[in-house]
Amino acid sequence: MKYLILVVVIVINVVVAFSQDSTVTTKLDTVLSNQKTMLEIQKRIYDEVKYEPPLANKKFGIELNLARLLVSSGQDFFTLTGTVSFFDVIRSGEIAFPFFYQIGKKEKSQFLSDKKYEVTLKLINLDATYRHFLGQYQDGFYFSTGVRYTYIEGMEGDDILFLSINQKNKESSINRFGAYFGLGYRYFTKSGFYWGVSLIYGRYFDVERNYQEVLIDDTKTIIDVELLKFGIAF
Repeated sequence: MKYLILVVVIVINVVVAFSQDSTVTTKLDTVLSNQKTMLEIQKRIYDEVKYEPPLANKKFGIELNLARLLVSSGQDFFTLTGTVSFFDVIRSGEIAFPFFYQIGKKEKSQFLSDKKYEVTLKLINLDATYRHFLGQYQDGFYFSTGVRYTYIEGMEGDDILFLSINQKNKESSINRFGAYFGLGYRYFTKSGFYWGVSLIYGRYFDVERNYQEVLIDDTKTIIDVELLKFGIAF
């Protein structure tokens, strides 16, 4: 509506200028003067509708994967995964601290045997990540880099078709460190709600160990895919 009014005012001024002045030179001078005035008005309009980034007044945010939390509540292993993010440290990026916590126990059978035994597991991932947005504001596509600390406490041993060969099984724990890079997309709303997807890939610095019921974090590889984390910025 503002732009329509601006165009109408310009047309009216041109018509008035040509109808009132007696010489072509005077008419042109008047048109140029009116055009300058209109450009100043246009600039003021642009300033009024200037885009304000959704995170302009936000300092930090909290994310949780609620879907995984609900699913895990009915399974053998309870899982809590989320992220604490800080947006005001650097306005071209995001400093984030993702976390993953899994704990529980499961009854399993020995390979080719009816004998049962119990597997307990505690798995913790703590990350420190920097996400650099590719656009002018803190949203959209980004590249990331980070480091990870992992703690695993459980039963070592090989799994074949989810039936353990209970020959080398032993309870143990391990501390691991690694680094990774990644890419992703973040969508923020002015209300504070946000969501994103991401993929990270990296390596642990130590040798791999085989823990039952652990899929990736006991290998040399770090790989994560984020789809269902939702957050609120404050």
